[in-house]
Amino acid sequence: MGQGVIRGHLITLRRFLLTFWRDARTGGAFKRRGGGHQVLDFFRKPGRGNEPTVLQDSKTDGLFTVEYPDERLPVYERFRVLPVLVYDTEDGNVRCTSCNICAKVCPPQCIWMTQAKSPKGTVVPLPEDFYIDMDVCMNCGLCSEYCPFDAIKMDQNFELSNYERHQTHIYSLQDLLVSSEYYSKTHPDAWQSSEETVERGKVAKKKDQRLQKALGATKPAPAAAKPAAQPAKV
Repeated sequence: MGQGVIRGHLITLRRFLLTFWRDARTGGAFKRRGGGHQVLDFFRKPGRGNEPTVLQDSKTDGLFTVEYPDERLPVYERFRVLPVLVYDTEDGNVRCTSCNICAKVCPPQCIWMTQAKSPKGTVVPLPEDFYIDMDVCMNCGLCSEYCPFDAIKMDQNFELSNYERHQTHIYSLQDLLVSSEYYSKTHPDAWQSSEETVERGKVAKKKDQRLQKALGATKPAPAAAKPAAQPAKV
């Protein structure tokens, strides 16, 4: 009775002692496992974005704890959290047309939007408001898969906690906008893939059509022609 528990504790203790022995032999007893500074860096922690990255795989030996946020695990490209809206860096145009497809396919129904209108009251293929409730979003990525204009992508930012959730957890249009340059840096393999290249070409053609339509909707109506002057009666 209880021999398995005792054996498990002994195995853990063995790995614990071997970890310290290995660190003492390799000179890493006073260093972070991610390659940080000496123990004195408790008073001088690495700056934001300069934290050492700890890569753990099946060959990693010993007991360890990633000292987050002073150390970080690598974020892989296919890791996804919340959706974002992409705008083209070259001209600043938002790809979203407010077609409402993403809101329809969203399983928890956490997306809602309103379409922009011209001064005449006609519909313009641009979003006026776009909201996502991050507390309801299940990070499934269906909105990104079904978007016909390649406007929604899944972001990798997971540090979203704060002290208030009723307003700050409702992401508006300005909170969701990211540039195509930002996406190309966070997803380099996907950005350079043949499928993504073809899709960007289709998006460029659709964008020109949308721009012409929007300009036509906002163009002022031509002034009515004045009737020709009638000759004065004698």
